[in-house]
Amino acid sequence: MSLYRPSGLRAGFHAEGFDPASGLRHAGEQWAPQQFLIEPHQHSVWEIYLQQHGTTHWMAGGESYVLHPGHLFAVPPGVTHHLAGRSGNHHFYFAAVDLDAVGRRQPALARPWPKTVVHREAGELAHAFAQLVRELATRYEYAETGLALAVDHLVLAVSRSLAPVAVPQLAMHPAVRAVKRLLDQEFHERWTLRELADRAGLAPAYLAELFAGELGQPPHRYLSERRIERARQLLETSDITITGLALSLGFSSSQHFARVFRQFTGTTPTAFRSQSSAQSSPSAGGNVG
Repeated sequence: MSLYRPSGLRAGFHAEGFDPASGLRHAGEQWAPQQFLIEPHQHSVWEIYLQQHGTTHWMAGGESYVLHPGHLFAVPPGVTHHLAGRSGNHHFYFAAVDLDAVGRRQPALARPWPKTVVHREAGELAHAFAQLVRELATRYEYAETGLALAVDHLVLAVSRSLAPVAVPQLAMHPAVRAVKRLLDQEFHERWTLRELADRAGLAPAYLAELFAGELGQPPHRYLSERRIERARQLLETSDITITGLALSLGFSSSQHFARVFRQFTGTTPTAFRSQSSAQSSPSAGGNVG
């Protein structure tokens, strides 16, 4: 496997050169500036994108698609696609995956995907991509097994996003479920309790009481936990600056981020990154295509 970054990116990496049996052709995570372009290209396998931050405009198979945070964009084999025009600063995951290789490992996932471009909200796909990036950017024992499981998890997550809506097995108030989903997927937004309450159609105090009663903590602490969880992963696997990371996660400043990070972890973001770098190889970066 090779890990690299061509010129033009703010941070991130492109990985390629995998064993074909893994099912992964290339993958990575990128923070791109406004002037960054992805030229028309196609692949012999599915290419999956997940928009994390920012908005991008894509063309695929002659059709136009606008991706907002949390949007899945999956392009079938042989379909030409490209980033259409310059976007603002944006951040996304990507992976090119051979579904046949995954299906041989996991027969239940051998069911084919649609033959057209998929564009929709992604649900829990960010967690699967984060695990894949962690396997690519960190040296672990059982690396081949970890990578194969991460690829399988990604395909499972996309397959579930194409299936009917999941039915919760545990009762949860609809407003709490809606707010939790919002905080899980859009933790980079600077939510206030009133904004969350307006989304849920409840009074702020009542929402806070319901949320704490069902999840054991108020919405603002749950939001901070999601941000710090993501920050730990990015500090381990990316070289984005501390300030850039703080702002991308919704903190008002690097100082605010450092203060909250220490509250949850007992250390600073800089010290955490240094310790992680000492235990594994640093990530590089790259482009898509």
